[in-house]
Amino acid sequence: EDYDDELSNLNASWKLPRPPTSAHHTCVKEKKLISQKIPPPPTTTHHQRKRIFLPISDQFAASRSTFARPGGGYHWSLLLWEINTRCEIGDLDDSGLSKASLSVDVTYHHFDSSRGVNASAADAVATKLHQVLCVSISKEDYAVISYGAFKVVECKTPQQRNGYDCGVFTLGFAEALSSPSEDGGITNAKEYREAVLQDWFEENGEHAKFALRLRERICGDIRELAARNK
Repeated sequence: EDYDDELSNLNASWKLPRPPTSAHHTCVKEKKLISQKIPPPPTTTHHQRKRIFLPISDQFAASRSTFARPGGGYHWSLLLWEINTRCEIGDLDDSGLSKASLSVDVTYHHFDSSRGVNASAADAVATKLHQVLCVSISKEDYAVISYGAFKVVECKTPQQRNGYDCGVFTLGFAEALSSPSEDGGITNAKEYREAVLQDWFEENGEHAKFALRLRERICGDIRELAARNK
């Protein structure tokens, strides 16, 4: 499949360390260090974490043509795509360049206000995203690249009580989960995010007022922006 657009968007914001230049000197300077019997820099480790929020439509589980067509579908949910990378840059090889290994761990947490409706759509999107990620990392920069197994984790999520609030719930979930936190070191990220989401939902009126309050805020923001542009 053609992933040109996806790759350009991903690479524009994804800055993985480049071993030959990021941790050591250039190849010429490294060879000079070797000739002078100066020990090379020690192994260094780079960590990077990226979180991406994706709205999921039930139409994404249909055919390829339906997946690519904007609009359509009857239900929205939220997929949180988290990428954790660990790059280890070690000794120099015979050519004077740095040896490096990269490990990539990917998790997908799915938050659906109508439990189970968008499960297959979330799986379809996660599969495509994983393919894009694998081909977006340059294999020339690393001696070893390992990818952890991935799966979509269905999370316990506040449920809507009608057939039209899914979009509002999706926006609210993204707002709650995008707040700054220290969950990078949490052992069970699923339970942590479920608790954060439930607390946020309760603090914002639960079923009686949650959707109404969020709609009022969105309308207020639109009016404010419109007034600024007059």
